[in-house]
Amino acid sequence: MLVIILILLLIIILLWALRNPIKSAANKLADQTNRLLGYHLLPTTIGSFENDIEDGLTSSQFDLEANLEENDNRAGLKDKEEILKIMKKNNVSFDEARLIRQKRLLRKNGIDPDTGLPLDPKFVSFGSSQ
Repeated sequence: MLVIILILLLIIILLWALRNPIKSAANKLADQTNRLLGYHLLPTTIGSFENDIEDGLTSSQFDLEANLEENDNRAGLKDKEEILKIMKKNNVSFDEARLIRQKRLLRKNGIDPDTGLPLDPKFVSFGSSQ
């Protein structure tokens, strides 16, 4: 009986000592599992604007340096993996990749990316014709 109690106590002490690495590994595994299932999580503490700048995810139109100067502690850009894939696949700049991604999102949600109008055939607009 004493041996069982000592083993349990040893396991508890070991888990307590390794709680931070276990928590970090579990969070990373949960994030990867959710991405595989198609869930997109809000940014976590993984990543930073500094990392985004190093990855080339900044431009004069979308300057992340200001975020660093203001000590912005958010985790950086959301969906940066998707933008990096577009940049690599289409050989385009960061701004062009953002535009491509935005147009895809609009089209996916039933909005014409060129006009901003709904693609629904039942849509009726009462505007002035010129």
